[in-house]
Amino acid sequence: MGRKNRKKNTTLTTKGSDDAPKARRSSKGGDPESKTASARTPKFKGVTSGMRVMQYQDHTLEINHKGGQKLTDIQLADTWATEFPQSDCMQRRDVKIVASVRRLYNRGRHTAAQGGIPPSRQSVPYDNDGQPIVKKSKKDSAKAA
Repeated sequence: MGRKNRKKNTTLTTKGSDDAPKARRSSKGGDPESKTASARTPKFKGVTSGMRVMQYQDHTLEINHKGGQKLTDIQLADTWATEFPQSDCMQRRDVKIVASVRRLYNRGRHTAAQGGIPPSRQSVPYDNDGQPIVKKSKKDSAKAA
């Protein structure tokens, strides 16, 4: 009936002779010696500008009102696709991407370089005649009716 509780006198050992215990490898973040843990290199650089995608997008939105340029969203999407031919996303030439980038840019949240600070001049979409497209608010449409 009697079971004896026996404890083995064992010590934890690690491989190697007198090496210090090694830390576990985390599955998050990769191995420090691997390529994935190194600093990220930009995947896409502009053909003519040498800028990264977001930097180039911010630049085009910043200068779009200057010098009679005033590109439409379709023209901006085409410009971005021409500058980054290797980017599948840019090759879609989608005006929704331009609108989304503009919204983030105007809030100061598109790139880390903006630091959360909105630009001094907001970017607006332009029509084919170079006139700004101003969306009417619900209050404006209610006053018109």
